[in-house]
Amino acid sequence: MSRLLYVEGTVDRTCTQSHITYSFHIPQPTETIRIHFSYTPKLLEDQEQARGIIEESMCKYGYDEPGHSSDLWKKYIPLQNLLTLSVDDPVRHRGNAHRPEMQQEHWLGSSAASPGFLAGDHPAGMWRITVSLHAVVTETLAYQIHVLGEEAAYA
Repeated sequence: MSRLLYVEGTVDRTCTQSHITYSFHIPQPTETIRIHFSYTPKLLEDQEQARGIIEESMCKYGYDEPGHSSDLWKKYIPLQNLLTLSVDDPVRHRGNAHRPEMQQEHWLGSSAASPGFLAGDHPAGMWRITVSLHAVVTETLAYQIHVLGEEAAYA
């Protein structure tokens, strides 16, 4: 098994609703691609910060004026960070993992793949993996991506 990509990153709230794309090279066709993805923390524990974010969002999207209904914000707690992954090979989009778990394992094989991804050949060339930062509610959030390539037993 060979390491194709390993990255660590830290983002903050200003990164919400943005994307970070990494490229990695596969020098020769690979039998299986394994992706280990994790991030932490998951929850915003500070209730006052959560209240501020929720009331600001409610005002922005026309739900209510801040403080108008004092307990309405509690309906949306706990606030959670949400990051998801998508993968593209040199030729086509290979799928997405829209899952809320902080630690995820995905794989793309020639005849089967994790839910959300397409099985098939793994051509040599530049691949891309994109982290979509749907919500970063904590002041900072750390993530790791580890991509491994597994050669076919007959190779």
